[in-house]
Amino acid sequence: MRMDKDYFDASLGLAFSLKAFERYRKSGLLQAELHHVPGIRGQCTGYLQLIEGKITSCYVEDKNGQRYPLGIDILVRVDAERGPFEWKLTTQPAPPSSTPPTNQPYQKGQLSSVPRIIAPLEPEMGRLTGWTAKQKYMLAMVYEAVDGRKTIEDIQREVPLSPNNTEEALRILVALKVLIVV
Repeated sequence: MRMDKDYFDASLGLAFSLKAFERYRKSGLLQAELHHVPGIRGQCTGYLQLIEGKITSCYVEDKNGQRYPLGIDILVRVDAERGPFEWKLTTQPAPPSSTPPTNQPYQKGQLSSVPRIIAPLEPEMGRLTGWTAKQKYMLAMVYEAVDGRKTIEDIQREVPLSPNNTEEALRILVALKVLIVV
């Protein structure tokens, strides 16, 4: 396995490589040109969104730009049977674990923590290539709910997302270094 800034050689297989990404808590958009994906005609592009080594979304996009959600097990199987494919990793913002302790996102059960804005979100949105408009909208919605007074629990009640989605958005916003949680 070879990793450069934006190139990842998955010749040892995607399953093995994903375990390495999880161990080293890599974040980014992993993508490769694929063929013989069940249910998709012709070549397509596979995408895996990683946040701290965890897969947060997995889909393929056909040559017409149509997206199809896909289980990671199918992508791993296609890679094992038809690959390995050349996966490219576009790095995303550093995970929260690389920030000072005061910038750490809250842990489960610390819903009384208060997020605070430390930078504008707009310039950071350009770094989210490969993210859907819906994902960017969800981040913006949570960001706009932060006023430096509301607790995480308050924000979870206010934003029309599930508490888990709101929590994930807050964690991503901390990773983008536009929020801190105190």
